[in-house]
Amino acid sequence: MIKSVQSLRFLFIMLVIFSHIYGKVFDFGGECGVSFFFILSGFILSYAYGKDVLDGNFQTMAFVKRQLTKFYPLHLLTFVVMVVLDARLNCYYEWYRLLPNALLLQSWIPDDSFFFVANGSSWFLSDLLFFYLVFAVAFRLLMQLSHRQLLLLGLVIVGLYFLLASSVPLEKVIAVLYISPVTRVIDFCIGILCFRLYASDQWLQVRNKLQTMSALSVGLIELAMVMMVVGSFFVYENMSLRFRCVALFWLVLPFFLMVYVSTDKASGMVTKLLHHPSMQWLGNISFELFLTHMVTLRVIYSIMLSLGYGETARKQTLAIALTLILLVVVSYLAKRWFVDPVGRKLRCYIK
Repeated sequence: MIKSVQSLRFLFIMLVIFSHIYGKVFDFGGECGVSFFFILSGFILSYAYGKDVLDGNFQTMAFVKRQLTKFYPLHLLTFVVMVVLDARLNCYYEWYRLLPNALLLQSWIPDDSFFFVANGSSWFLSDLLFFYLVFAVAFRLLMQLSHRQLLLLGLVIVGLYFLLASSVPLEKVIAVLYISPVTRVIDFCIGILCFRLYASDQWLQVRNKLQTMSALSVGLIELAMVMMVVGSFFVYENMSLRFRCVALFWLVLPFFLMVYVSTDKASGMVTKLLHHPSMQWLGNISFELFLTHMVTLRVIYSIMLSLGYGETARKQTLAIALTLILLVVVSYLAKRWFVDPVGRKLRCYIK
């Protein structure tokens, strides 16, 4: 188990949440957070199931069903709640816009009137479901290709991607480059390649070296990775939307991930923080934070509006702090009293 990953989930979920609190001025947070999770998904699936895939013991449909028991019930609950909340404001949706969201197919339709319906964040799950379906095939391919073949394949994909990014209409950039599973599968495959490097003999030497270094030296390396992500924010601000929403993070997050999964057994200052029980606990409810945050923010903002507070009040430090505390409470309760018990019952039926 790589403990640091658990806490990193929480930290990058917070970037997504802050992007929805602050809006357009912090789009970086949402786009960076989503990219991290797609790359991390490829790495973690490879770490957990790669050997089974190569041995022929991995059953894709059985795996997908198990994963659905973990996230589909909460997705459906938050979806219904948001539809009801919208209806109270006389905002109604046509059935053909609701159905793809209920079935987690919305990210395949390049139209924001489909993939941002109700609990708009759930488009992420639509992509994730596709990644689960193609994982075994992608893993075998990327693990078996030679270094030369990987380089050639990478150059072709990057070339095609940049050709697409340069030609797609600006109003369709989010739909085609940021949302679509066909393009976001690149992030997922980068995660698989990160695992290939992590599992190599050459990188094993790097990991062993990191474990023998002083806590100060490892900590400085970890802080350098944090500063690299922070620095990408300033690059992001000066890049075209066509390339900053996804491609920028291919140059940053794989290095960040490789360092933190490699220093997990070392004694760096950041790793110690990530291993703290409170951070591990928060990481354990990161999925619930992600799926419930839009509903929670919506309810809190409605209450504040009814009490006479305006748009600026909800972005004040105290209001944000109280919002985050409530969000953590809601997420914990959702996990303990809904996600876990419902998931256990569903898994009994699919065995």
